Order: sequence, then C-alpha cells, then structure tokens
Amino acid sequence: MAEVLFCSKEDIVRRSPIIDGNIDADRLTPALHLSQTQNLRQTIGTDLYDYYVNAITALINNGTAIPTNHLDLLNNYIKPILIHLTVAEYLLEGNFTVSNKGIFVHTSKNSKVATSQEVKELVQIERDRAESYKERFLDHMAFYASANFPEWYSNTNDDVSPDHESFTIDFVL
Repeated sequence: MAEVLFCSKEDIVRRSPIIDGNIDADRLTPALHLSQTQNLRQTIGTDLYDYYVNAITALINNGTAIPTNHLDLLNNYIKPILIHLTVAEYLLEGNFTVSNKGIFVHTSKNSKVATSQEVKELVQIERDRAESYKERFLDHMAFYASANFPEWYSNTNDDVSPDHESFTIDFVL
C-alpha cells in the first residue's frame, strides 16, 4: 500500500502551539509517519485506516472527493490526534541526527538546550492532548459509527481492531 500521510507539515505547524514554521519537513515527516502507522492505526483500526489511505490517494490522483462524514471525521477528530502524537514523537528525536560520523545534537548560538526533564514534560503534555482528542473521537464514534462508518466494525482476522476505550483511568476512593 502507498505511503500516504493523513496530514501535512502545514497542518502540524498551524495546530501545534510549540512547532515553529521554519521546521524542516524532511525532519518532521518520519515522526508523522511513525505516529500514523504505529499509534493512529491502533486507535482507528485497519479498515478505517485503509479507507483513508485509499480516499486520500484517490483525492490526490484524480480529485475524487472524500465523503463529508469521513472528511469531518478526518479533519475534526483524526488529524488532531495525529498532530499531537507527531509532536510528541518529534520532541523525542528531532534534536538528534545520526550519520556515519556519529550522533549529533543540534544547538543554536542564541538558545539554551532543553533539559531531559523539560523534554519529558513537553512530550507528556502533547500525549495528554492527543489522549483528549482520542476521547472525543471515541465519543463521536460511539454515537455515529454504526450509521456512518461501517469500517469501524469490519476488521477481521489479522486486522488491527480499533481501540474502543481511552487509556485514561479515573479512580474513585
């Protein structure tokens, strides 16, 4: 299946409060790909994931519009999850470059490198944001999946079935 990304660098820069517009798309794309294929697929399941790969490919190749209900789900629920997962992933690895000469940390003359603890806190903030959007997505799917998104229920055999629960656990004492 073709490598199709569900959002762009522009989507991430526009919706993320900490990503600078001058960021190199070539450095952001691997984090986006990893977040999409590893984390988002777990959330939405194989069949809905494949639906979007095919729909976006058709849109790019021959201008076939994505149906309104699927486009709304993509723009208002799936992209926000993916954006914050991507930012969290990028924060962990974006500062490093691995080459034949070793592993390098990028720094700037007029800035200070964030501490490991500060990076962990930023990563957790982004993961919490993604989790919040995931909860909204799951609430939306609980009401509308059976009528509008048959792909939500059609996973079989080796397919990754979608998560129907958030990772957030409330304790009552």
